Amino acid sequence: MNLPSLNEPVMRRDLARMKRLATALLVAMVCVFAGSLYAERWYAWAGFIRAFAEAAMVGALADWFAVTALFRHPLGVPIPHTAIIRRNKDRIGASLGNFVENNFLTPEVIAGKMETMDIPHRLAEWLSQPENAEEIAHRITTAIPEFLNALRHDDVQRFLEENIAARVRALEVAPIAGGLLSALTANNRHQFLLDEALKVAERVLNDNQDFIRRKIEEESPWYVPKFVDERIYTTIINKAEQTLREVNLNSDHELRQKFTAAMQQFVHNLRHSDDYKQKVEALKEDLLENPLVRQYFSSLWADVKYRIISDAERPDSNIRTQIFASLQSLSNALLNDESVRSRINSWLQNVLLTIIISRKSEITAIISDTVKKWDADTMSDRVELYIGRDLQFIRINGTIVGGTVGLLIYLITLLVRGW
Repeated sequence: MNLPSLNEPVMRRDLARMKRLATALLVAMVCVFAGSLYAERWYAWAGFIRAFAEAAMVGALADWFAVTALFRHPLGVPIPHTAIIRRNKDRIGASLGNFVENNFLTPEVIAGKMETMDIPHRLAEWLSQPENAEEIAHRITTAIPEFLNALRHDDVQRFLEENIAARVRALEVAPIAGGLLSALTANNRHQFLLDEALKVAERVLNDNQDFIRRKIEEESPWYVPKFVDERIYTTIINKAEQTLREVNLNSDHELRQKFTAAMQQFVHNLRHSDDYKQKVEALKEDLLENPLVRQYFSSLWADVKYRIISDAERPDSNIRTQIFASLQSLSNALLNDESVRSRINSWLQNVLLTIIISRKSEITAIISDTVKKWDADTMSDRVELYIGRDLQFIRINGTIVGGTVGLLIYLITLLVRGW
């Protein structure tokens, strides 16, 4: 059930109207009593009216005193045991806190309420409405640029440097690299690297023949004839090309076997050699301390931040689309899987029970501490504002019931006296 929202001006207007009604009824009974008392001299039936009005006045005045005594001294006279709420506000606040703690913040009450709420199902039904999921996605996406802009660049950069560097330092890179290379060498997959290296070597050789010829001429003594230099050049080029072709065509070539053996030894050293581990760790440390790496961390955050904000501010934001799709997927999963909802409900129930039960004294202390901070007038005014309108019905009922009882007593008296 939805409770009406607090509208203090309306509540004060209703309270004043009910007070006027109850007071007007009392004044009416006074007038009726005076008129019937005068008319009773000539009309016997006026006695019935007088008895009703007389008892109604007594009931109305008694209930007016009782209701008024709760909040203030009637007519400003400090009669004992009046202005009850003003004089006992601290005790009332403590009692109210204890009442809430002992009757509402109990495991049985909370668990029973949680079982009837089925929060995951309600949330899923709400998110299943596209406009609701779209609104949530829009609000999250709108908040992202504000959140990112609120983060200080230097703090984020320092966080990235410290945490990423700490994680990298905690890793033993050599065994990891050894494991990766071991997977690479399985089934001779590493030969693919050698094939690519051979292709690169062949291209380099073809593209730099003039350079090789020139270097041979430059390094050759002056007395060596030109044709000798040319012969040397031709021999080097032909031999290199022949070797590259042989290695490329022969899967069992000696060079391939040596490459395989070297890779296996390198992998073994990475995984088991302390000397290699120390060298790799030193290389890793040098890399982390390199200014270029620190500059990368700075540019990384700036680039990520720019890309996220740019996307979030676009009308067709991919982030908003992904959030919307995720919310819809979550809704469908919760609606279609009762076991998941049951587990979530159990988890929520346990969490809330643990939090509320362990903190219930602190929760109820808020009530008593808040009441203690109020002054007596504020306390009395707040209570009267909330319940004063209903208390005026006591005055009205007291007037009517009192008058009815007075009339019955008058009738009984006449019967006893024989009319």
